[in-house]
Amino acid sequence: MTLSRVALMGYGVFLAFYTWYKYSVAAPPEFSVGYVQSVIILVLMTGVTPFVVAYALLKAVKLKRLPASIVGLAVGLIFCVAGYAAFWWFFIAPNGSAPAVYDVAVRGVGWGLLQGGLAAIAANH
Repeated sequence: MTLSRVALMGYGVFLAFYTWYKYSVAAPPEFSVGYVQSVIILVLMTGVTPFVVAYALLKAVKLKRLPASIVGLAVGLIFCVAGYAAFWWFFIAPNGSAPAVYDVAVRGVGWGLLQGGLAAIAANH
């Protein structure tokens, strides 16, 4: 089994855990379709897009090893933080009494670095 395949499986595990985590941190006591929809949108913006963009970019430019790792980490970080900021802008801020955007966007740092690292491994091995 190649390291690329292991990284893709690792991303699948990440995505399953990330989706469960995002659902469980603020789940209402009773099932809510609206809440599930917001979690799906959040996961697409912050858990899928950063990985897909980093993976596609690394496949397109064909960087290897350290440069690929740096670019993957940076792209994953930027797109995940931007996803959180966009989610804040479109879904949290309009409801009023929202936390500051930087309080929400900073949540994407660790998740984005993890996705970018997995994308760099998957794209180059």
